Amino acid sequence: MIFSLVLATLLVQNAVAKPVHDKPRPWGFFVNNTILETVGKESATYPRYVELQDGTIIATTSFSGHSPAYFPIFSSKDGGASWEYVSNLTDQVNGWGMSAQPALAELTERVGKYPAGTILGAGNSWSNNGTRIDLYASRDKARTWEFVSHVAEGGRPNTTNGATPIWEPFILPYNGSVVVYYSDQRDPKHGQKLAHQVSKDMKHWDPPVDDVAYDLYEARPGMTVITYVPTIDKWILVHERPIGNSSSYGSNYPVYYVTADNPLDFRLSKGQPIVVNNTIVPNASPYIVWSPTGGPNGTIVVSDADRRQVWTNRAGGDVNAWEEHATPAGAVYSRAVQIFKRRPDHLMIYGGETFDDMGAGVHTPFSATVVNLKDILKNPPEL
Repeated sequence: MIFSLVLATLLVQNAVAKPVHDKPRPWGFFVNNTILETVGKESATYPRYVELQDGTIIATTSFSGHSPAYFPIFSSKDGGASWEYVSNLTDQVNGWGMSAQPALAELTERVGKYPAGTILGAGNSWSNNGTRIDLYASRDKARTWEFVSHVAEGGRPNTTNGATPIWEPFILPYNGSVVVYYSDQRDPKHGQKLAHQVSKDMKHWDPPVDDVAYDLYEARPGMTVITYVPTIDKWILVHERPIGNSSSYGSNYPVYYVTADNPLDFRLSKGQPIVVNNTIVPNASPYIVWSPTGGPNGTIVVSDADRRQVWTNRAGGDVNAWEEHATPAGAVYSRAVQIFKRRPDHLMIYGGETFDDMGAGVHTPFSATVVNLKDILKNPPEL
């Protein structure tokens, strides 16, 4: 572990000293600014972040190539122009490692014994004995972490229908509680569904509640990400919806979305696909954010795993109003996008490896690209 800490520190220092392009300016626009370079068997996918109330960005990635696995944590105070390695989020209780699928959030009010400003981190810790979504907390801006609780547990990692693992946590502080969403294979009525659990103290968790569960057993909604759209006072949940070997508009993992008046009631809504010109849909592991930039309803921005583009909606999520726009960033497995709270025209797109390249020695760095959303909205689908 000491070696890993030293190595990660050196990699980040080198990355900041030798960026891919000219040195990025604080709070500026730039392409592929390296956060972490991988070596050997390492790969960086599934980037995740939280922007703190003071504007600091805490970011991490699913980092393979070490046993036990862990999530390296980085911090930026200048809009992604420079990054500091700050810690590793490790498995402190199972002996399995933090295997994949990180999630981050910040408390904006006290929950249980944890004050506002506490950073929450979660991930999927797994072995042949099972899958566990575990919650950790940091009171010192991600420098150190303490185990809080096991949120949920499933069978060993196995994506075959009939197996019983859980996957892909997403954390949302809401209304004096913390909600953890995840993909759930434990229900014999569904190959996979989306569910959430709520806690008022982050120690004790209410029973799971369905968010998205399709009647067709083979439908496997996965990879919950949620945002709030204040101009329509709605919450939106995006997810992938694979159905065996079939495809929709040419996508094997088409991206769907559901809306709700509050983030605990998605089960009351029907999923809709994101379709552009009746021919194109984003494919796999979506991420969603909202910006007040772009018009009276602002702009919903969705990313997927397979394309450089983003999908936008300036009509409050109207199913007929989706557009496709090119970006200079690359495709990434479970690519995350971010709108800066104090600079809503700044769209950050996190980089890493694709699912097919993961572990293949390609070594695409964990990186950050910041583009002007106003310019992106003018772009055609491809440049």
